[in-house]
Amino acid sequence: MTGSSSEGGAYGQGLKLADAGRHEEALALIQEHLLSSPEDGQALNDAGALLYVLGRLDEAREHLKKALEHIDGCPAETLSNLAEVGLAAGRPEEVMALLGPLAQAEALSPDLVNRIATGFLDNDDPSRAAEAILCSLSMAPDQEYVLRPILDNIHRLRPKVAFFCGTGDRQYMDVVCRFTEPRFEMKIFEGNSPDEMFELMRWCDIAWFEWCTTQLAAASQHSKVCRIVARLHHFEVFQPWLAQTKWENVDVLVTSGNTAILDLLAQRAPQLEEKTRLLTVPIGVDLEELPFVNRPRGRNLVCLSELVVPKNPMFALQCFQKLHSIDPEYRLSFAGQIRDDVLEQYLQHIVAEMGLGESVSFDGWQQDITAYLKDKHYVVSTSMVEGQPVQIHQAMARGLKPVVHSFPGCRDFLPDEGVFLTVDEFCHRILEESYRPESYRDFVARKYSQVAYLAKVNEIFLAMEKRPVTEDAGHSPAQE
Repeated sequence: MTGSSSEGGAYGQGLKLADAGRHEEALALIQEHLLSSPEDGQALNDAGALLYVLGRLDEAREHLKKALEHIDGCPAETLSNLAEVGLAAGRPEEVMALLGPLAQAEALSPDLVNRIATGFLDNDDPSRAAEAILCSLSMAPDQEYVLRPILDNIHRLRPKVAFFCGTGDRQYMDVVCRFTEPRFEMKIFEGNSPDEMFELMRWCDIAWFEWCTTQLAAASQHSKVCRIVARLHHFEVFQPWLAQTKWENVDVLVTSGNTAILDLLAQRAPQLEEKTRLLTVPIGVDLEELPFVNRPRGRNLVCLSELVVPKNPMFALQCFQKLHSIDPEYRLSFAGQIRDDVLEQYLQHIVAEMGLGESVSFDGWQQDITAYLKDKHYVVSTSMVEGQPVQIHQAMARGLKPVVHSFPGCRDFLPDEGVFLTVDEFCHRILEESYRPESYRDFVARKYSQVAYLAKVNEIFLAMEKRPVTEDAGHSPAQE
């Protein structure tokens, strides 16, 4: 303890008694000093430290929190004392909330993080033990060599997770994999046969199936060996796989919440909600990777999607042709691979026939979507079906105005001003004065942030962690 008062005062005498181990007497004198100097941050800190030594933890916490309000200079000592109080009280969650301030005060040590994780483990909470380690690593990467082995030990206490991607399209699954890998022991299915698939299902405790395809249908026919999460996007509801899936063996079916898709799902898979649990988890957008640009109105339009017939690029060209006839300065770019030879021939033909060759470009798939959108102003979609228009949300996060043809369920995901019905209304949406990039970004930030999305994914894993399949074989997940 180091005080600022003179050695002859109550505070100075109290410090001497504290150094001599006479804690009760020392506390009485320091508290006497605080009666006349209630905002002395160092004295509050020292009183809190003595209360901690005496086992009066609630009072210690109160004094130390007040000390943080009044302490002069670096609060490292007070923060460290407050962390010790939280750990002694068996409240590691309070200490975890201090990680940021401790790191800023250069008082975050691997030993403290280890003890926070141990506190969570003592409370039978390996999930937050892992989060404490990961939070610390994000702030102090130099602790990797010390904390990584601790995290590996936590993994052994948690479920094993395996990912299966029935279509091979991992663009949505990869985000979940990156979130899962530091928190759980994880594998991605890279086999080819049903036997290899079932072998990995036996290894894991939780199996995540991206897309509800034949792979999920085959997995559901096996005996129950693990929890199963399946995510349905949209095209699967038009396929026979729904009827082939044994839904009572699927614990959770995740959808984006598109009401039109849900209605169709109810029609094509009757009594589904009696067999499995339906959860609405819209896919999130990484706002950090898509920095906002407060751009002015301009004339560059973009379509962000693969070019296949259900995406309806033919109608996009009809709309653009009318806009071009009003103002030939507008440009339309398609960013996506053309997956259909017939469609490719048609698009090239009709662009030439309409005289749009100088105003329409087919740019292919874009590796760096952030850079690609830098000079764009409107994001256009004329798709006939979407589960969730993730690419539209990504563009809105960058500040582009959405101009989206009304697909079934579109108003679940977009503001009314972003939806159009006719060619004339399309042109109006582009030509009208209203252009508010901040509001497009804010819409996505409020409803589709990746942080909120991954928190919901984590909730699914945590629920299954608490109820492994071996504990309740034969239990209907719909009843959870």
